[in-house]
Amino acid sequence: MSLADLEQELLRVASSLPRMKLAEDEGTADPEQQGVAQRLLQDEHTTATGCFRATQAICGPGFPAWEPESIWLTLDRRGVDVPVLNRDKILAATTLTIIPAFWFEVNAFENTVMAFNNVLSDGEILQEATPAQLNWAVYEAEMLHSQASDIGGTTEFDREPAGYTAIVLNRAGFILAPALLKFAQLALDDLNKDGSGVDKGELRAAWKKLQKKDLSKVNFKESPFDMQLARMTAVQLYLYERVQQYEADLEQLRL
Repeated sequence: MSLADLEQELLRVASSLPRMKLAEDEGTADPEQQGVAQRLLQDEHTTATGCFRATQAICGPGFPAWEPESIWLTLDRRGVDVPVLNRDKILAATTLTIIPAFWFEVNAFENTVMAFNNVLSDGEILQEATPAQLNWAVYEAEMLHSQASDIGGTTEFDREPAGYTAIVLNRAGFILAPALLKFAQLALDDLNKDGSGVDKGELRAAWKKLQKKDLSKVNFKESPFDMQLARMTAVQLYLYERVQQYEADLEQLRL
């Protein structure tokens, strides 16, 4: 699938999703859908959004306002033993739909990134995500934000998440931030002041041309320029992989 096709796929997925916050009088999902929700909650491969919606289907639309223990007790009474990893995802997604700390506080940003990528977050230590993990988490967070009605307005990243992202990109050898991580470009430029021998403008133009190809079949030379393109391609292919899981989760909940 080309990058252009992928972008169209992302737009299609975004436009097809219903508003996340249900009306209070709609109640919970029917028994068949609750059965699907239970299976999703017990599968550690389920995306954070899938876990959030599955919890919503079982507990009702008001669950984000509950204390975590109330959520786990309610699910337990329904016979759902939620793995620790999926509990992490539920809490990360729930917090994001109520408090936009993801966009301005580095610990919330990092912990959410980890949870959204099937990695147990640890608030006691600094965990460093990969560029691909950051890219996916930003996409999923934006989707959650756009579908939630509890937080409004635009979302812009503050300096802490931007600085964290720039450091990750710099350590991974990037000079051009992927489109979803462009909020970190200025900070990344500061870290790349010595230069890498690759012109950023030429790289941007080459990446645009690469959109017309199937990224999974592109072969790259072992040159500094091609290695930049290879890194960006790896990030994009991971995004596509995660989108497939994301869409599959939501399709199961829309019986």
